[in-house]
Parts: sequence; structure tokens; C-alpha cells
Amino acid sequence: MRVRGISCLFETRGGKAVISCCCHHNIMTVYVLSDGSGPCSQVPSHLTRIPMALLCPNTNYNNKTVKGEVIHKGPLVRVATDDLILKTIIHEEDAMQNVDCQRMSINMIIFGALAESFSHRVNPGDILWVSGFTVGKSPTANKDKLHPCNLLLSGDDACIYVSKQRPPEPRSPLASRGSSLTPDVDLRTPRAPRYTYVRLDELKNMAVVNVYGVVVFFKQPFKSRGTDYCSSLKITDQSEHKIGCTIFCEKLEDHPRIFQTGDIIRMHRVKVHLYNSSLTLVNTFGFSVVTFSGTVGGGMEPRTSSKSLQLDEDDRRTIEELRAWAACQALLSSVSAAVPLSAVQPNAYFDLICQLLAKASIDSTCTLLRVWDGTRCPHALLKVIVEPNSTEGPSSFSKYKESHIANVLVYDNHVEVSRHLKPGAFLRIYNLRAIPGSSRVPGLTSSQPVELDHLAFHLHGGTSYGRGIRLLPENSPDVQELRRATEAFLDHQDEEVSELNDSELLEVWSTPPEFIEGDVLDCRTERCCDHQLQLVTLSQVKQSAGGQTHHVRAQIGSYEPRQLHRALKLFCCSCSAIQDVPDEELLAGIFSEATRRPAACAPPPWALSGQVDLPGDASASQQHSPSVHLSTKLMTEGKTEQLIFLMGCSLEETQHLAAAYPNVVPVAPFGGRLALLDLTAPFLFRGTNRHYGCKRCSEAAVREPSAAGVEQIDEKMIAETLGVQPLQLVLLMKLQLQDATDTLDVYLWRHAELFFSVAATDVSANQEAQNSIHRTMETLCPAEGSIGERPWLDLCLMAYQTEGEDRQIQTCYQICNTVVVKPCCNSPDNTQ
Repeated sequence: MRVRGISCLFETRGGKAVISCCCHHNIMTVYVLSDGSGPCSQVPSHLTRIPMALLCPNTNYNNKTVKGEVIHKGPLVRVATDDLILKTIIHEEDAMQNVDCQRMSINMIIFGALAESFSHRVNPGDILWVSGFTVGKSPTANKDKLHPCNLLLSGDDACIYVSKQRPPEPRSPLASRGSSLTPDVDLRTPRAPRYTYVRLDELKNMAVVNVYGVVVFFKQPFKSRGTDYCSSLKITDQSEHKIGCTIFCEKLEDHPRIFQTGDIIRMHRVKVHLYNSSLTLVNTFGFSVVTFSGTVGGGMEPRTSSKSLQLDEDDRRTIEELRAWAACQALLSSVSAAVPLSAVQPNAYFDLICQLLAKASIDSTCTLLRVWDGTRCPHALLKVIVEPNSTEGPSSFSKYKESHIANVLVYDNHVEVSRHLKPGAFLRIYNLRAIPGSSRVPGLTSSQPVELDHLAFHLHGGTSYGRGIRLLPENSPDVQELRRATEAFLDHQDEEVSELNDSELLEVWSTPPEFIEGDVLDCRTERCCDHQLQLVTLSQVKQSAGGQTHHVRAQIGSYEPRQLHRALKLFCCSCSAIQDVPDEELLAGIFSEATRRPAACAPPPWALSGQVDLPGDASASQQHSPSVHLSTKLMTEGKTEQLIFLMGCSLEETQHLAAAYPNVVPVAPFGGRLALLDLTAPFLFRGTNRHYGCKRCSEAAVREPSAAGVEQIDEKMIAETLGVQPLQLVLLMKLQLQDATDTLDVYLWRHAELFFSVAATDVSANQEAQNSIHRTMETLCPAEGSIGERPWLDLCLMAYQTEGEDRQIQTCYQICNTVVVKPCCNSPDNTQ
């Protein structure tokens, strides 16, 4: 309320009140507290402190106060003849644990008379209690990395209580800080606060609390109807009260990482709600969670995505007390210990801890996971036959290892989870069912045999009984146990080598043969570089510094992508970006959307426009009328049909016309003029070849071309005219090399065309070129057979350093100056 009145500043010094009055437009107050009886005791008792982390817009904060230290004080600014504004930053020193530093400091905007009083009475380092504020979104949060909200103080209710501190030293960063609102350095490291935890039998409705508990039931996170994932669990503690918990978080990593019932969970800032006459806990603003193993005497390794987790002795004592208590309770007698494959019984539901070896999509509702745990199921297991090129990971294994592998069929919502799993990952599969006599496998061909007496493993859809899949970390005790089991398998496999032939010995030991040349090789590689280098092992390559070139002899153990059409990429020579080639469905959608745009468009003054007559079967719809635009300059040069601009055609129609014209540029109306399509789509069609442009480096516009002095217009001339930075088709593959000493991941990229003797542009449009690469890789790294049947290759490797996603420098390797040499099929005696 804006009135003429009196603003009073109250100071207490030595128990005496000093009152100074001045005339202002607003009635607002700053109270400077004395140190004698303790500043906190002088803040009105009806005000309740709220942590900064819990502040959010559109909430009533009557009778609430925020505490913080002034770490920056801006100048007093007059925004009108009768109004003032001041910006300051306060920092919550005793912020709650696990809160980002971003939420521990907040911008505070003060208006009117209160701003002037604040400017005169408050200094950096003072401690404030702020009340009568409102909360709004901060427009500078992304820039200054402070709290996403602002505190706004204006009106009669705004009030600030100040505890004066000693002035900072003259050379202190706080004393010398300028007027910028963006702190350049971390101003302080907050002390780890002590938290208060509430027993589950003392929960009060609508209270925000911190709790510890033992998990007695849980479901893995599942997709909710909105944008969040939802976790559901039930916990208990020494009070023996069981409380349900519902957690909604957008990111999976923010959900509790629970591996089994009996795990210990700690949750901060959960709100108590009364639902169906029962109390339940729901996450609220500033929520954080961490879980621990419930095993008595187990490690204290926390499972959390937080990088600022701090555990003190009280936390460790609480965890050990809960572990000891839970171990003595009958309610946890049903804790589901995982069952190894060697102990699985028909018709049983069980948890399986295993390693994923390979996976394949059966159909949109079912995925096959090929897993093992180093033990062998005593029952005959269902065999599932899939195409090798649809398998991610090895498509075949040795006969002995194959007998220890289980095929798990996962359905419905678990299919989405399985898409993110990589071969080699360690998993815990919950509520897996062993079904005897099952032969129904969806989506498979008639080659699938009928096996009525075999055991099948199914993970049904839904989340009932905690059904789901959990990725286990490498340091998990379950993973360590699984590693011991698989190592025991390998030791037992070594005992069987007396009956193996030489190639099978090579598979077991990965030992190179005494000679590498002979008729057994289907193809080989040659180095075509000028380096005079000695052969080194892969282990020596790893130990060498970056930036060197190495000559090695190794086998290809595996490669990615297995579906070779995905190896075709688009590369920008200007910004070095690499992207996937868009699929047909995406391109068809872009062209379809362009045809639906309003056709009102003034052609350029240099263009001659007309309609396109398409054959009757070239278009599925006659609801649009494609048009063509020709360059008058090209007409005068006698090159009318060498380049056309095509508007209003579908992808299929554009491809049809590209077969008849040398160069076709698809365009669409935009803002009343002609424009190129989104550069996700090709900017040029030349016969069966498509040419793409870089969105980042292009300044695309429809301009009139000129071909003076040249007989034929090429793609480079068109790209330059249109302001498009063309993308280059390249082949990109990741190979895992192996020899007797180590394995090494290398890339095949810049010299991939030399390696395969095939151009990437041919691969994009020529089936025979695609088949050539497929046959080469099948020879160098066959899907079937043992490692010993794979040829030993002479390779030149280039080591280089690059910056990873975490901005750490890492060493990478590329195959260079190497070409595959195939034997002459008509000359069997030729040893080359």
C-alpha cells in the first residue's frame, strides 16, 4: 500500500532502544538485533523458518522466515522519482544436506523505503531473517547459477531482522566484491548440518520430515501417465509401523536404488499425506534419497546420484541398528534371495542375478535376453531362434558355454527397459517365472522348433510383486559373487581341453597360433603406410603415450553396429559434427508437412514457374498441385533442366522426379517466399544420391545459380549457391581388437573407404556395395564359429587424444592406412 507515512528503524544496543524516524512513501521496517541475548531469540516466535530449498512460486509464506548471510549487496537504484530498488544475495550457511549449491544462495529484490533502509543499515556478512516476502521465478537462474526463485520484499508486511557481524578484513573477497550480481567464485563451503529423523510411528499429517527405514516391499520405477517415473515402496523401522511411499521423479537416477527387500533407505524432505485412512510419504521439493545394503556387517557404500552425500557417525550407527533389528524380525523372513540357474524349479517365481550376454527384439511387445550366471540349469531350456543380424552382442557361443545360457523373454513395459541394456551388463531380474512345457514364442518364424518339455523363463508385463529389471553396479556384492561363479565356470572349462581341437584351444586361451599364414585364411589385410615400425602387442599400445602410430597383429573380437546400415553417418568438415542418416519415416514426415503449408508464395524474380505433371501411379494423393521453378539465367545458358526447384511434392514424388532430372532441390513456402526444407532433409537429390547440409554451419537461402563457364552443374556449386555447408557420407564402426595380451577398442572411420575398398556414397545407394562390406565383416568376424577361425590382421593404428563427455582427456585409436585383401577365388594355388 503506497501512502505517505513514517518508516521506523529499531536498533537495540546494550538493552536501550534507539529510534530514528524518516519520511517515506512506504511503511516497511528493518530491525537490527543486539548480540546480548542471542539474535535468534529476538525474532518473533510466531515466525517459522523455511529452508531455501523448499521455496517455490505461488505459495503462501505468511508467518514464515528465511535466514541467510549477505554475500553480495548491490547499489541502491532509483527506478522512478518516488521509487527505489536494491538487489542483494543471501546465502544459507546451514543448508540442508544434499541440496545443490545453486539452491543455497538466492537473489533478494527489495523495493521502496525498505531498500533505502537496507542500503544504510546492512553490510555483507550480516545475518538476516526475512519475513513478509513473496517468491517469484528468477529470470537469471541459468546465468548466475543461483536459486531458481527470487525473494521479493515490498508492501507493509515486508520486514528484515539483522544480526550485525564484524566487518570483513580489507582484503577479504566480500569487502572487495563489486556490484555484479553473479558470484565468480564459490563463496563458502557450508558445514554439514545435523538432521533430525522422525520415527515412523511419530509421523503427523502434512508434515515434511526426514526418515530412515527398512524396505519391506518395492516396485521398480515405471513410467507414469505424465512425464515422471513413479516408484512405490513400503518401509518400516523399530516402531514396527509400515508406511507406504510414492515417489515421482523425472529422472530414473533420482529414484531409490533398491535391490531387494531388507535394504536400508534414508529419505530427506518427504511429506506425510493421509490417504484412505493411512499415512503415506510423498516426495516434495528438495527431495533426496540414498539406500544401503541391509546385510548385517555389510559395507556402507551409498547408492545415490548425489555427489555431495556426507555420512557421519550418527548415520552409520542408525544403519547398523536397523540392520541388526531387521535381521531378527519375522517380517523379513521372506526376503527374496536370488536363485541361481542351477536351483531353478518348474512353476517357480524367483529373482535371478545374471550377466547379459546378448539380446534381440522378437516384436514390439517382447524382447529376448540371453543371460548366464556361471551355473547350469538341470532342466532342458527353451531354445529361441532369431536372425543373427537382429542380435545385439554375440549371436553364438561355444557348445559348452551355450549349455549354461538361459533365454529370458521379457514383455510389455519391460521391453522399454531392455532397450537401454548393453551386453556385458549385470542384472537382477525380479519375479521371473519358470514355465514348463512352454513353446509359444511370439513373432518367430516356422524355424522355431516345438519343445513341449522344455523350461521357459518369462518376465510378464506390469509391476505386480515388484516385477522388473534392475541394472547392478560393478561394486555390488551380488556382482562380485557372480564374477566368482563365472570364473569358476572358466576354470572348469579348462579341465575339458584335453578333448578339444586346436581351434577350440584358441577360443579358451585366446592364444595366437605359432604361424598365421596358410590356406585357412579367407582374407587378410595389408598396411599401405610408409612407417618403418616394429610390431607391438595391444598391451604395449595401451601403455604408450597418445599421438603415436603403431603396427599390430590382432583379431576382431566384435564390432558395432551389427546392423551395418547404421554404420553410415553424416560428417561436417567444418564443425566436425557426426550425425545419423535420417530414416525414411522421418524424411517422409518432413516432406508431408511441407506439402500442407499454405501455397501462397511469390516466386523469386529470377524464376520461371510452372506446374508438375506426375504419372498417375507416382502419387497417392491428388489433393495438392506440385510446382516447379526454373532459373532464367540457366535458360539463357542452355542448361534449363540441369537444376529445378520443386515445391509441394512428397518424398516418393521427389525421388521419382530425381530419376528424370540431374539436380532437384526441394523447397517450400515460408513467410511468403521460397525456402529450403529443414536441413534434416536432403537439400539436393542427384539421381539416387541424396545430399545433406549442416544445420550449424549453413546459412541456407534459395538463390539463383550461375553455371557460366562450366558444362555441368555439380553438387558443390549448388551447395555454395544455396549457402549450405554439405555433409559428407562416411562409414563409422567400432571394433574390438584382441590378441594374447589384451583387448583394445578402435574406430574405423577416416580410412574406412580404403579399408573396404568401397565408397560411402556407393554404400548409401548401392545394394552390392552394402553386400560387399557385409561379406567382409562376416569373414573378419564371423557370427558363428570360435575365435580361432577369425583371421589375424596386420593393422596400422593411430592414437590420438580427445575430450570426453566429462571433459576428461582420453586416448582413442583409429585404424588407418590398412586395406582388406581378398584371395583370388579362381586361383586356389595362389598364396599371395
